[in-house]
Amino acid sequence: MNDLTQALIAAHGGRQLNVPGSEPDFATAAGVQRDVARSLGATVAGWKVGFSADGAAVAGPLYASVVQPSPARRAVPAQGFIVEIELAFRLARDLPPRSYSRDEIIDAASEALVGIELIRGRLGEPPGVSFGVWLADNLGNDGYVTGSGVRAFASLDLRTLPCRFEVDGKVVQEHTGGHPQGDPVEPLRAYASRPIDALGGLRAGQVVTTGSLTKPLRIDRPGSIAARLDGIGEVRLELTR
Repeated sequence: MNDLTQALIAAHGGRQLNVPGSEPDFATAAGVQRDVARSLGATVAGWKVGFSADGAAVAGPLYASVVQPSPARRAVPAQGFIVEIELAFRLARDLPPRSYSRDEIIDAASEALVGIELIRGRLGEPPGVSFGVWLADNLGNDGYVTGSGVRAFASLDLRTLPCRFEVDGKVVQEHTGGHPQGDPVEPLRAYASRPIDALGGLRAGQVVTTGSLTKPLRIDRPGSIAARLDGIGEVRLELTR
């Protein structure tokens, strides 16, 4: 067991060890994800997909223990969470490694849904930690709330969906589109085509969230979070102490 794996296992248990100074490559980070999940007895309920700074598709697992259906409740830690509103897909079938087209990804998803991601780096957050460490730490995922969704989403323009984000009943962000790649399908297509993981890959029934539609917002106090993605659905979360 390497030092990074030990540090992450300790952090999940509320203890702090020194963060290793070396930068793990993507394959090593994926191995750390696997070893930490196995040590914790965690089940993979889905994936968070995205891109590194140099354009490589990457993913971090969503543990079943922190994926909740809306309306959800979650205690907020002292340092708070980074909160993002995202579009996710529920897979109808496995996506074994091979090159995929956008249409094939759409066809493999049974549902598009709106979600709230809760992000908290257990060893720190970039730029305080390297991207390799961040990837090993499941890309910072510490929770996900699945909202309502639709099965008949293929005809929607997923690039231009109006999004409304509220905190304690007040609108904090409202805009159309906003995905970093423009198309929320692209991170899933790119990752499915060249996956780097050691936890069994993209499987039927899993939820895959594809990147934030809103600017990251840190929230460190109790309160209510709600979001609506037109054409898709709504999601709600109550943060408590």
